[in-house]
Amino acid sequence: MKKLTALLLTGLLSLGILGCASSNAASEKQNASAPIKTTSTARHKIKITVNGQTLTATLEDNSTTKALLAKMPMTLRMQDLYGREMCYHYGAGSLPTDELRSDGYQTGDIIYWPPRGSFVILYAQNGERFTRQHLGRIDSGVEIFKTTGDADVTFEILK
Repeated sequence: MKKLTALLLTGLLSLGILGCASSNAASEKQNASAPIKTTSTARHKIKITVNGQTLTATLEDNSTTKALLAKMPMTLRMQDLYGREMCYHYGAGSLPTDELRSDGYQTGDIIYWPPRGSFVILYAQNGERFTRQHLGRIDSGVEIFKTTGDADVTFEILK
């Protein structure tokens, strides 16, 4: 009786494992044929001018950058906040967002912070993590903002 029970249990377990394997294989096959959602690799180059000096930045292709690009050329009076960021407040909900992230940032990142509708250039690091829409990065020269204080900053699309 014990052998019969053990044999039945072994058989049922084998069927269960085979059922999971074929179910996973079917799932993988179905997923392989489904379209994969990917982030667009399109990039937009912009020129940033502050105190007579010019920088370039590369922006990602997302709904927030599209809304910003539609406003360019633009000159914004940006505030130097916390010794690490240049900020312009559009106001909460002013720009669309679609790919929020909550990891650490890098010096030179350009972001949109939805709670205050803040368009921000992060020029120094403090290790903070916060929810934001990543827009792009300044290609080089971001350290200029360490000495500008509050400043008028002009943004233009590069052709």
